[in-house]
Amino acid sequence: MRLKKPQQLKKGDLIRVVAPSSPFDKASFQSGVNVLKSWGFKVVYQKNIFSKGAYLAGSDQRRAKELITAINDPKAKAILFARGGYGSMRLISFLEKSKLNGPVKIVLGYSDITSINLYLQNRLGWGGFYGPVVAKDIHSKMNREAFDSLLACLTQKKISPIHGKQIKSLRSGKVSASLVGGCLTLVCASLGTSFEINTKNKILFLEDVNEKPYVIDRMLMQLKLAGKFDYCKGLIFGSLVGPNPDKHYVEAIKSVVKNYQFPILYNLPLGHGVKKLSIPLGVKVCLDTKSKSVSFLESAFK
Repeated sequence: MRLKKPQQLKKGDLIRVVAPSSPFDKASFQSGVNVLKSWGFKVVYQKNIFSKGAYLAGSDQRRAKELITAINDPKAKAILFARGGYGSMRLISFLEKSKLNGPVKIVLGYSDITSINLYLQNRLGWGGFYGPVVAKDIHSKMNREAFDSLLACLTQKKISPIHGKQIKSLRSGKVSASLVGGCLTLVCASLGTSFEINTKNKILFLEDVNEKPYVIDRMLMQLKLAGKFDYCKGLIFGSLVGPNPDKHYVEAIKSVVKNYQFPILYNLPLGHGVKKLSIPLGVKVCLDTKSKSVSFLESAFK
């Protein structure tokens, strides 16, 4: 499906914050909302957003209604998320049965929000954005680069290339293609669904947290057996923040994809790490292992 692009945010634009996944701390949420307001945006959320279940932010019905309302809101220009965790996949059946006819919006989140982004990409052609959540990551003391990256991702047509000394090349090469992906666990969970990730002629981005190397190996093997690497143009790994030394994750990756030829970059500051840069998905990027960088070749906005 052809990528449908939203407009970038400007002062006075409306952001809806929703909670499709796990419950969250109210004070941290308010801190994040205050940052968004300090940038000049209007921020709205439903009063029952603070609902709590065992591990969900209220019932499936509450969370689904909240998300559908945000998607269809003609005044909202962006949807941000209170938290990831778990729960977004439980809402897909509600989305399947609903009319989704709102104007294209910025939809920005990470981790569990991967399911929502993949669904909206497949059904509506919305690219989505990968970046921090309101109650966990957005606050006045957040990493400065992450702070600046989020604001730029919301408001600027041109996104700076991603590079850094910590980035490693696992296989050399240079390639340009559209960027897809997200949290590895949720990308794997999309297989066999109506919103299964499409990696054909794409650069695949993956990241995850608190998983041991053998679990990363198993999930990558699942993608391999599902044919998701067969026509992939390149592979980008963000943070794999886990309990084992970094080299063990690198070994797992190399073992699974050793028979492919596409270039691979590892350890970009994307995902669950301290420095969470924000990026658009669905747009054309250039992966260059010589400069150890990812450059954005088109704007995510109209």
